Amino acid sequence: TRLDSAEAPRYPAMAAEVSGAESASAVCSTSSLPLAALNVRVRRRLSLFLNVRTQVAADWTALAEEMGFEYLEIRHLETHADPTGKLLDDWQGRPGASVGRLLELLTKLGREDVLVELGPSIGAAEWWWLSLMITCKARNVTSRLSLHSASLLVPIRSD
Repeated sequence: TRLDSAEAPRYPAMAAEVSGAESASAVCSTSSLPLAALNVRVRRRLSLFLNVRTQVAADWTALAEEMGFEYLEIRHLETHADPTGKLLDDWQGRPGASVGRLLELLTKLGREDVLVELGPSIGAAEWWWLSLMITCKARNVTSRLSLHSASLLVPIRSD
């Protein structure tokens, strides 16, 4: 529901509202993508990379520290068969937890191998979430346009 350029000057408030909604949808990215959007397959693959303790690459414990988990919390996570999976589950409920933040932390830890391997899968989650957000925003804009439709019928004075 886009206004013609000829109609836009006559209805400036509505034109601004529509373009504002479109730009809000365009801004949506992995930075706001909730961790819940990562499917089980991606989480399992992430665990395959990070559950392995190694001297040459950051593992799940380094990620947990970067996420803000404390020593005793990390020690408790060690008791689980899949500490990375449990870490993601626990972190998911904390403020600031998002796919974008996870990618930032993996980059900070130098885990480009994980980013290269899982990037396409994470991108698929991003597109799923983005399409959902666009659908919700489109419904919102449509309902707001129908609320304002009465104002479209009022003639504009030219004096």
